[in-house]
Amino acid sequence: MPLSRRLALIGLAVSATLPSHALAQTRSDRRQRRMAPSGPVVAPAHTFTFGPDPLQAYDLYADGGTGPILMFVHGGGWSRGERTNVAALPDYAQRHGLTLASTSYRLAPAVSARESALDVAAAVADLKRRLPGRPIYLLGHSAGAHLAALVGIDPEYLGAVGAKPSDLAGVILLDGAGYDATAARGTGPVDHWLGRTYDQAFGDQAAALSPTLLIRAGVAYPPFLILHVARRQDSTAQSRGLAEALIRVGGRAEVIAAPDDSHMTIKRDFGVAGDPEGERAARFIRGSNRRAPC
Repeated sequence: MPLSRRLALIGLAVSATLPSHALAQTRSDRRQRRMAPSGPVVAPAHTFTFGPDPLQAYDLYADGGTGPILMFVHGGGWSRGERTNVAALPDYAQRHGLTLASTSYRLAPAVSARESALDVAAAVADLKRRLPGRPIYLLGHSAGAHLAALVGIDPEYLGAVGAKPSDLAGVILLDGAGYDATAARGTGPVDHWLGRTYDQAFGDQAAALSPTLLIRAGVAYPPFLILHVARRQDSTAQSRGLAEALIRVGGRAEVIAAPDDSHMTIKRDFGVAGDPEGERAARFIRGSNRRAPC
């Protein structure tokens, strides 16, 4: 089969640009939108627990009916962050007919990234039990993107709660850079800080906790949409590496670079009306939901 045909079939779309409608939006427009008030804080409708630790809990926002569920996994270097920091996601979910959930998880240094990922998987299983038959999409930012990828790739995590990666309808990643935690690191101050952060979360298990290195032929993976900040070299390389590894074994992965975003704004603006990354994710959900598992 020709290479172009094979790539089309497995859904590769590695791009350094945004869709044409987004290119018409000026940087000034983007700045004004980012400076606009974020609107009233939306309280969750319910909070559910899935373990004895206070961080083993997730919030469920207003139920969108029978449509897909979007579960958000927050970032924070595996050692901090709040599930309540959902920014524009409640409004985004309502606009697109989704039900929003947002989970917390145990944090380093009390636990490693492995236990954090087990918590994310347990939250997915509990949500699936409470709202059966609904497609579930994981959305992770930064360290949360790593955890979402790990749960979506390594069968250990969902397997521990009686599920499997293909039970997810899709995985959406926002500017993660820990997909291969064994990759060479730079020597600058930021690189040293990242190194300490990785060491605290991964310890001597960097390879075992690297989603890119765990991808295997014969495993049914959910489709991945991998968004990253264009000017961030580590996220760019790691995002492409993860997609390429999935595609090599027949998985579906799409990589999109966000040229105007920073590590923080790609999450903060996601879900704001007109945000290119959020709208791209909505199209991904609509497309993959046609064949999503129940």
